[in-house]
Amino acid sequence: MMFAMALPVLTFAIGMGIDYARAMKAQTKMNAVADSAALSAVSKVAMGMSDSDAVAYARKIFDAQALSLVNAGDIAVSNVTINAPTDANGRRNATVSYTGVSNNVFARILGLNTLTIKGRSQTTNAVAPDINFYMLLDVSSSMALPTTSKGLAKVAASNSRNCQFACHAANDLKGRNAQGKMVDLYDVAKSYGLTLRIDDEGTAVSRLTANATSTSSKTGASYQIAIATFRGRGGFTLLQKLTSDMALAAKATANLAPFKYDRNGCPTSACQSTEVGYNDTDTGTSDAMTQVNKLINPPGNGINNAAPQAVLFLVTDGMRDELRSNGKPEIAIDTVPCSTIKARGVRIAVLYTEYLPESLTGDDWSQTNIAPYLYKVEPALQACSSPGLYTKVSTDQDISAAMAALFQNAVATARITQ
Repeated sequence: MMFAMALPVLTFAIGMGIDYARAMKAQTKMNAVADSAALSAVSKVAMGMSDSDAVAYARKIFDAQALSLVNAGDIAVSNVTINAPTDANGRRNATVSYTGVSNNVFARILGLNTLTIKGRSQTTNAVAPDINFYMLLDVSSSMALPTTSKGLAKVAASNSRNCQFACHAANDLKGRNAQGKMVDLYDVAKSYGLTLRIDDEGTAVSRLTANATSTSSKTGASYQIAIATFRGRGGFTLLQKLTSDMALAAKATANLAPFKYDRNGCPTSACQSTEVGYNDTDTGTSDAMTQVNKLINPPGNGINNAAPQAVLFLVTDGMRDELRSNGKPEIAIDTVPCSTIKARGVRIAVLYTEYLPESLTGDDWSQTNIAPYLYKVEPALQACSSPGLYTKVSTDQDISAAMAALFQNAVATARITQ
């Protein structure tokens, strides 16, 4: 008797559970529809539309995907709200919310015909901005350092002072090359087919141009690139003026090489104080930053036909050897030129190819005047860079991969935020 009395209650309870499960399943499907509609409002196609057109486009996606659920009689959608405003920086925030009901089967007997379902999806994306990239590449003598541990050891073993730098000087320290001849250390490295940082620097820029082309085809943004190198004050050289021809730009860094000195401190046999790099002033970072700043066009936000954004890539080992007013290198770069450039709205990406303390082994002057102060190099470079645009590579690490990662930080992608 008690079971018979309880049976209707149990039956309705089980029926309500089934209805609730059906409602939650329907809500999950509708949430997926809302996600799809929100993403469509910030898709590559929609980002070229006005906000109102993007909303209309998203509504078509929502209605089309919800139709099968509605036609099956499982649900009814009573209200759909879609907003897709774009702010002044080109970032669009799309929100899709809906309310509706799931039609009950068992609970109707108790007068409960429906259960409420609702959901909300929020997605954001930025219009991929047009960007001008300005590459500033350090080609001073200290960038002629092998990129691998084996390469460093090979150069060191070739000479009497265990010097690891592949210095390009006609009348200074020599080493034995792969053919057994005594040549300068740059030629030693080349005879063994060693890759130097200055080589990888050029390769990284070449690969970056391919990356830029690929990314542009996906986002619809337009990219241009200019390429310059620097060594001592007055040694700033524009290899490639600003161009959208990435294939042309890739050729500009195909044969980067350090300047060949006559001897230590003397760029040529004349050894005049007016020569670039005289007295070992081989890395004029401040001068280079001043010169590249003159090349950078006034930046805009890069959207809606405004002037492109500007990003300066500085690739360097961070050692400043520019004026030697006290007879010693400045070591850390001066961040004032960096601040001047950033104040114009230009972002600065810094790729630091770490200046290795062990590369100074065996040189008494360097141990006294450089090694104790190397700790200043990285903080200055970090201060020079814009937020999120700093990275460091050391021996046996990939410069190209690091540069590619910096480049990708300039690209915005759609994502579900709620």
